[in-house]
Amino acid sequence: MDLPPHLHPFEALLPQEPGPARVDALLALSADPHPLPEQVALAGQARELAASLNDPARTARAELRLGTLQGGPEALEQVRSAARRFEQLRDAPQELACAVREAALLDDPLARLPALLRAAALASETPHPLTELTVQVQLGTLLRDLGSAAQAAAAFTRATELAATHDARAQATGALLGLGELHLDAGDAQAALESLRAAGHLTHGEGTAAQARALGGLGRAYAAQGDPARAARFLDAALPLAERHGDPALLAGLLDARAATHDAQGQPAEAHALLRRSLTLTEQDSPGAHGRTLLALAAHLAAQGRAAPARETLVWALRFGLDHGQGDLSAAAHLALADLAEAQGDPAETAAQLRAWATSLDAQRRRDAARDAQVQEATYAAREALAQRAARRDTLHLLEGTVQDASTRLAAMQVMLERWRGTSMLDTESGAHSRPFGLEVLTLHFNRCVRLRAPLSLAVVGVEVHAPPTDGPADLFVSNVLSAVSRVLEGQVRAMDTVARFDRFKFMVIFPETAPDGATHPLERVIEQVRTYDWGVPGMQGAVSVGVGLVGRGFVQGVNLLIDAADAEYYRARRQGPNTLSITR
Repeated sequence: MDLPPHLHPFEALLPQEPGPARVDALLALSADPHPLPEQVALAGQARELAASLNDPARTARAELRLGTLQGGPEALEQVRSAARRFEQLRDAPQELACAVREAALLDDPLARLPALLRAAALASETPHPLTELTVQVQLGTLLRDLGSAAQAAAAFTRATELAATHDARAQATGALLGLGELHLDAGDAQAALESLRAAGHLTHGEGTAAQARALGGLGRAYAAQGDPARAARFLDAALPLAERHGDPALLAGLLDARAATHDAQGQPAEAHALLRRSLTLTEQDSPGAHGRTLLALAAHLAAQGRAAPARETLVWALRFGLDHGQGDLSAAAHLALADLAEAQGDPAETAAQLRAWATSLDAQRRRDAARDAQVQEATYAAREALAQRAARRDTLHLLEGTVQDASTRLAAMQVMLERWRGTSMLDTESGAHSRPFGLEVLTLHFNRCVRLRAPLSLAVVGVEVHAPPTDGPADLFVSNVLSAVSRVLEGQVRAMDTVARFDRFKFMVIFPETAPDGATHPLERVIEQVRTYDWGVPGMQGAVSVGVGLVGRGFVQGVNLLIDAADAEYYRARRQGPNTLSITR
């Protein structure tokens, strides 16, 4: 397969034969630091060649490479196709890489959630603890954004456990920050301090956004505990770091928290300046943070006795919430307006705002319930996908086992056929299979059951004639007795079982894939039929009896030991009396 003209310079670096080596070379070149269009073209050539060679593993690797280089729906389709191939190939690490990449390609949070859940499950199964840690942090962050605080906390907790177990504490920063911020959102400042202190220790001196989050979280926690001076020190340390990294939402949250400490310290002018600055940062790109700042500014103005500006700010917040679909912001604005009207002695306005607050709150609760239902649906979809994957793998394993078993049986039959060509298969005196035939069958079943870890039982059935008739040849009567017992045995066992002559007055019965408990019932029926058999000779009732020794494969090693154990059980049964069954499980 020739390369297109724009890739001809790479031809000298590739094997000329269109085989697996050429595919590998194309994939290796696509990973080199060439311009992105050339990387994509090389990976595409690798995929086409691998597909033409009917090589699913290399085709999947090329598809994953294309999905990694590209973006959008086309890349998503490539990654999902690669994941299906890797699943069939049972390549769990590459399947995990596909799941992680699929989650990164999805923008819709509700579509991304099941992808992350699948990735976390695959990472746990593989196992890839560090990858699972990273995915759990991403999962916790997503669930927190979707309003599922409990599930987010579970994901963050799992990440911290993985970090502690696998000595990867430096990678637990995101989880610790997430846990601390969840505790702050829930109003539990004391619980937040433990996680935030650990995160602050891990990020100390890094100068990163994570360090800014840790310092800011500690400042918020101390402020919630009523220690504005200590909170101010942490917030002042966090603000320069946040400004350096240019995250408007992070910086706005820190400015709001610092403004609250200024208010607590009796510095309203400084607080007002910080809140105004925060508003300019978030108006365009962070509507959630902007709404929170509007409420904080209104509360600040109301606390300073500036009712008119506070009302204007709340009306602004109300409109902003309606424009951006923030029902919680609208409800909070209505409630603050009601408090403001009540403080001004306007009961009509207070009642109107409370009614509006109740309406907004009810609408927001419905939206929250709908969102929670969507989250649960996405979680269920992920679990269903994982269950289907497990079912597909079990089915494939079962099919492979069945094919292997059938192949083994066929090979065994071919071996037996070759061996039986020079071996008499029948015992002429009793009509059962011959002793050599029985030993061959027992050896084959024993080896197969050892390989497949399946049960196997062997019985030795001994025949005793207590009072042979005085008329006619005794040998002829004994032969008839053995033939009758052979027919009784054949009639009571399954088609898959084998009855063979073992000794002068003994038979062996082979029960493949059967534990001793499963072989007991047909042998008991054999004993009962022999005991009540009508020999057609007066005075012969009860003259013939059998003793049965039964053993399972589990406690012996080798065919000869199994035969010896069954024969020993037969003699134990014989000592116990006629028509007795002795079992060793």
